[in-house]
Amino acid sequence: MARTYQRKTDRPAADRPVRVRYERREQIDAEKIAEVLIRIAIRSANDTTPTGEAGAYLRDLLTARR
Repeated sequence: MARTYQRKTDRPAADRPVRVRYERREQIDAEKIAEVLIRIAIRSANDTTPTGEAGAYLRDLLTARR
């Protein structure tokens, strides 16, 4: 049985700007890059941009269906 999510802590709003710091490496961290891209897409899920459409699709995929 799925439970509803209830946030326990106060966090800044999701519409805060995204900051990226460059660190030169020999190999990329694909998991970290995927996580950042997913977060950006989900944040803009309500926009009418291609990123927003991708975010809405991802959000629908990640939402538990009952």
